[in-house]
Amino acid sequence: MSRASLTRLLDGQPDAHAYFARMKRENREGPAVMGERTPLPELSTEIVAAGLAEDTLTFVDTRSNGEVHQGTVARSLNVPAGKSVASYGAWVVNPETDKNPLVLLAKDQEQAQDMWDHLVRVGIDNVAGYLTSIEGLPSFTPKLIQPQELEGFDAAMVLDVRNKTEHTAGHVPGSYQLSGGRVMWHLDELPAGGTIVSYCQSGVRNSVAASALRRAGYDVVELDGSYAAWNAWQNSVPAV
Repeated sequence: MSRASLTRLLDGQPDAHAYFARMKRENREGPAVMGERTPLPELSTEIVAAGLAEDTLTFVDTRSNGEVHQGTVARSLNVPAGKSVASYGAWVVNPETDKNPLVLLAKDQEQAQDMWDHLVRVGIDNVAGYLTSIEGLPSFTPKLIQPQELEGFDAAMVLDVRNKTEHTAGHVPGSYQLSGGRVMWHLDELPAGGTIVSYCQSGVRNSVAASALRRAGYDVVELDGSYAAWNAWQNSVPAV
């Protein structure tokens, strides 16, 4: 097949997540033998707070991005519970380099166990336990920017974490595309200083990627409502 034919074939395909390479290697080598797993325990707030203070635990807020934006745990990762928990987890946790055990936010043991079962499928098995509330843990409220404020904002980069095809179909002018599943493996493409404004299509993927960037030390402001809100605002502005 010619290079031109291959390009046409691949055009429009979603961006490959960076963790696919790790999973391909692990599948080739065969899965690790885990043995029987004990039920995931509910941890005390005091133990988790101490682990967060010492940076020996990583908290995973599994609520929706809307709830997270109202207030979350400082330096936590946002991995929304649901059908994509494994994929989003693998976007922001690299088990080969991230050695902190995870603490999951869950409504009960059954949900925590179910999320852990899904995470194991992408090689993330280092989970210490779960909590049912964030009360008593160090708090943080993610910074948001409204679409109408973006043009005058001094951003070091406007980062589009959607796929290339979505970016090509329409994007915030001047934004840089790097899909959410690849961001943490391509930090060399991001500015070393300044504020990054990030967005996706509706806000879910953006919240996942932004939480990981903040944990890595980046100053990130999320575009409220992401591209859908920005595009709606653009269409509502009267033509001059």
